[in-house]
Amino acid sequence: MSGRLARLAAGTAASAGLLAMAVAGPAYAATGRITGVTSEGRTLRVVFSGEALAAGATIDPGTVAMTVAGRPVDAHATTVDGGSLQRTAVLVIDTSQSMRGEGIAGAKSAAAAFVGAVPADVAVGLVAFADKPSVKVAPTTDRGAVLTAVNALRPGGETALYDGVELGLRTAGRGGVRSLLLLSDGADTKSRTTLADLVDATKSSGVLVDAVAFKTPGATSQVLGRIATGGGGRLVNAGRASDIAGAFSSAARSLSTQLVVTADVPADLAGQEVDVVVTAKAGTETLTDESRVTLAAALASAQPTGPVPYRAGGGSLGSKGTLTVALAALFAGLAGILALGTGSLSRGGKGGRVRRRLSFYTLTGRAAPEVHETTALGDSAVARSAVELAGRVVRRRDLETGLAQRLERASVPLRPAEWLLVHAGVTVGLGLLFLLLSGGSLLTAIFGMVVGFALPYAYLSIKASRRKRAFLGQVPDTLQLLAGSLSAGYSFPQAVDAVVREGSPPVSAEFNRAMIESRLGVPIEDALDHVATRMDSRDFAWVVMAVRIQREVGGNLSEVLTTVAQTMRERERVRRQVSVLSAEGRLSAYILGGLPPVFATYLLLVQPTYVKVLFTDPIGLALLAVMGVLFAVGVFWLRRVVKVEV
Repeated sequence: MSGRLARLAAGTAASAGLLAMAVAGPAYAATGRITGVTSEGRTLRVVFSGEALAAGATIDPGTVAMTVAGRPVDAHATTVDGGSLQRTAVLVIDTSQSMRGEGIAGAKSAAAAFVGAVPADVAVGLVAFADKPSVKVAPTTDRGAVLTAVNALRPGGETALYDGVELGLRTAGRGGVRSLLLLSDGADTKSRTTLADLVDATKSSGVLVDAVAFKTPGATSQVLGRIATGGGGRLVNAGRASDIAGAFSSAARSLSTQLVVTADVPADLAGQEVDVVVTAKAGTETLTDESRVTLAAALASAQPTGPVPYRAGGGSLGSKGTLTVALAALFAGLAGILALGTGSLSRGGKGGRVRRRLSFYTLTGRAAPEVHETTALGDSAVARSAVELAGRVVRRRDLETGLAQRLERASVPLRPAEWLLVHAGVTVGLGLLFLLLSGGSLLTAIFGMVVGFALPYAYLSIKASRRKRAFLGQVPDTLQLLAGSLSAGYSFPQAVDAVVREGSPPVSAEFNRAMIESRLGVPIEDALDHVATRMDSRDFAWVVMAVRIQREVGGNLSEVLTTVAQTMRERERVRRQVSVLSAEGRLSAYILGGLPPVFATYLLLVQPTYVKVLFTDPIGLALLAVMGVLFAVGVFWLRRVVKVEV
């Protein structure tokens, strides 16, 4: 199914002439007017109204007839009942300095008359322009709000005529039957929009544009005539303020006489551009109008049932070319990762590298071949170059120490430069994935990059937290093992070695590292203190302090460790009990904290138009800022409530 709103041909509008207003008001004969055409399947729908009808006269629906490409068709006409057809009318009024006095007074009087005469279902909006245009009232059926805005109009400044009409077209929206009534008394002096661009915009907007020229010279009147002709409307020249009211009232009466005419068109006319002529009677007057229409290409015999597919709007990045480039970039990235992985696997393992290094000392005396440093991303030239570049960035930004500590705490076997590359890859990759899933939405791609930037940090934090909890859970048993080894006659280093051999990660891995440091000349107490620092554990720092005190003042270290183990075991029991009791609160905090970003991500991927206004409208940006502050305060408060220090 396809629909297209057809406009009146420029020649038809021009043939109506630039109609002059006499002292007594408009002096042109009654005529018909096609204000909108929609072609969907085999159904052609035309909105038809009367112009300059006598007071109280209406169009008789039974007298309506239609021809398509010269062929009579069976047409059915109905009056527009409230809500049966979406109708919007926008008043665009010049409030520049030249309108001071009679002009602004006539404009207010005419606008009030229009609002009072227009049908109740028509949404009326008001746009005023001087130095720049502004929407005084968005289209609404609240007549009081429109009248209040009309009465508040004040003249002053220059004339941004083209910008005002362009804003009026946007204010009229994109659905239903839309009309725009323009009032101005002078030429444009301030707009950024050009006349040619404005005429093109009126032709493509589907909005019927009528213009009223108040005491304007011939050249300016011709400009207003071009704008009206581009919108399929008419120009009325008003010589005095009362003539403005007559033109506005005539436009309101035209809306009240609108009919919806529907007809089934012949199947052989599908996709053709044809002339549509509508004829009707209003009392003794015969009304007629003609429009050039392109019919739907595919004619359907019946309306489809079931869900209607939704076409995602891709915005400026939704073109096939952009998606093709994005897919190619994604494929290239995956191919590069695969090449790095296979390259690192195809090379010789650690044993091969060791043999190459020792070959120099064999009886053959052959020098070992050059061995390049291997990275976690592979030992190819590309991987080494990327890691080297990332290493320079890390050192220049002074990130190496802090990042290395975080990686050690989470037990991630990567160097800071390698982690930086992985982090950048996740950020760009997730942004590209969101770009593809959203059909080319730049806003969604930026949101995906933000999520991709935060995920690696969250991964490190969660992994480090889990490892710390596991370490603290094993410390009491480890101290008991140390105390038993010391009671059996082992020295303290031998007892630590027993933990390395009989313990389980992460305690065994950390104690093994401490043993390696002690063998390299670091005192065993300092090596264990490094463990407490890496694991960010105050409990283990107390254990190291107890060992230092025992070494300095003497005493039974086995009993000291046994006492500390009992204390830590009791602390761990209390800690777990508190965790159980606070589980409900923590779960609530996770749900309340995670629901807004998760739901926002879903909307950005599935229906980005729902949230796009938050990022494009000033009020939306303000709401986002307030939401961010409230969300941060809420998360902080929930963390303080559910977190219990033991």
